[in-house]
Amino acid sequence: MKIRTKVIGSGLVSLSFALLLGGIGLWGYHSMTEALVQNETSISAMRKHMEADMMHDAIRADVLAALLVAPGDTQAAKEVTEAFDEHTQRMRKVIAENAEAKLPGDVAKAIGELKPQVETYIDKAKQIIGKALNGAQDGQALRAEFDGAFSALEERNEAVSELIENQAQSSREHQDHSIHTSERWLIATLLATCVALALLSWSLLKAVLTPLNKIILNAQAMSQGDLQRSMGAQSKDELGQLQGVIEQMQTNLRQMIATIRGQSDELHGTSRHLGDTARQIVSSADQQAQSATSMAASMEQMMANISQIHQHADSARTISAQSEHLASSGGQVILGVVEGMNRIAEVVNQSSSKITALDASSEDIHSIIQVIKSIAEQTNLLALNAAIEAARAGEAGRGFAVVADEVRNLAARTTQSTQEITAMIERIQSSARDAVANMQACVSRVDEGVNLAQQAGVSISEIRTGARHAAEVVEEISQTIAEQSKASDEMAQRVESIAEQSRENTRSIHNLTQTADQLNNAAGSMQASVQQFKV
Repeated sequence: MKIRTKVIGSGLVSLSFALLLGGIGLWGYHSMTEALVQNETSISAMRKHMEADMMHDAIRADVLAALLVAPGDTQAAKEVTEAFDEHTQRMRKVIAENAEAKLPGDVAKAIGELKPQVETYIDKAKQIIGKALNGAQDGQALRAEFDGAFSALEERNEAVSELIENQAQSSREHQDHSIHTSERWLIATLLATCVALALLSWSLLKAVLTPLNKIILNAQAMSQGDLQRSMGAQSKDELGQLQGVIEQMQTNLRQMIATIRGQSDELHGTSRHLGDTARQIVSSADQQAQSATSMAASMEQMMANISQIHQHADSARTISAQSEHLASSGGQVILGVVEGMNRIAEVVNQSSSKITALDASSEDIHSIIQVIKSIAEQTNLLALNAAIEAARAGEAGRGFAVVADEVRNLAARTTQSTQEITAMIERIQSSARDAVANMQACVSRVDEGVNLAQQAGVSISEIRTGARHAAEVVEEISQTIAEQSKASDEMAQRVESIAEQSRENTRSIHNLTQTADQLNNAAGSMQASVQQFKV
């Protein structure tokens, strides 16, 4: 039988016993519930019957109170009537509730027979109370009948109370009997279940543990490297299948260990050779990394030089632009100078012409002065002749002599003035001639300055053209250097990348060497581990 079947069977047996325990418990629960309900019903009926008996006594008290009410005392009559109505209602209510309760047949029959006596008793009490409250004198005559009804009802109540009490006692006994019976059945079933489950567990454990111990011993031997241990006889359940699988696994492990032994020897030799090769590659990679690092350093130096050249080219371009700007400004200044010199030349020529005209005018003035001098000399001679004639005339020519003397003085001063003017004119003519000579020399110098300024303007224009051309050449050089710098940056990045890859390759090869050494060690360890197995 398979373990699965055994486990399922054990589970079904356990479930059956569990269902049996549940059924017995349910039966005991229902029995106790029924007994409790009967007991509660009996207790309730007893309580209500006792309340009816109390109302029985209360109605008798109401009758006695009515007999004692004084004639004309309506308040006392009203209170007695209300108390009587309340007591009768409560008595009828509890009797009716007991009649409707689920009580045994004899008790229910006794309660049913009690109801007519209750009504008779209430009617008797009602008659007496009515007559007593109305002032009739025959209320005492009905007292005997009322007392008889009271006594009969009291006896009947005692009998019913005894029946109800007996029923309650019977219900308690039935309840106790149901509880004890349920306990006995539960204990017996529980013991039987424990015994059955213990037997099933022992059988199942025996069926499982015996082959399982064999499997554990064989697994322990395998864990210690012994693959020669046999399983022995095998059962036909799942554990037997497991034993067969483990035995097949032993066979496969023996074959695998033999194969691993051969391959581990080959792996050991290969890993040793791989370690030697990796170390050679590490040496070459180190040299390559050093070369790449040196190249990267050279590229960085070249980049620094190119950057410096680029800066110088930028400075040269700036200087060329400034030179072109200054040449342009100088050309404008030279043009202004040329124009200023031309205007100076014009002004000097105009001044020279005016000075020449002044010289000519001074010649005219000299001629006029010569004429005035000549006239003054002639006037002087005339004045002299007049003075001589006045002297000859004596007293008559005295006035004429005075005029002649004044004219002679005037002619002398005129002569002196013309001499001074002549000297001044000569000086003016001399100065004018000097000024004209200087003006002509200045015009010559101005003409030379204009020519030189024009030559300077041409030179500055050529300088500006050359500066512009130099700026364009410097700009082309700067662009070329920028492109060269960019290309050098890319080359430096690539060289750095190559250097980094070389370093990474070196690290990888170092790791490969370590891995080869670890592989060699692992191969040696695997050889030592494989040697522990007995095949």
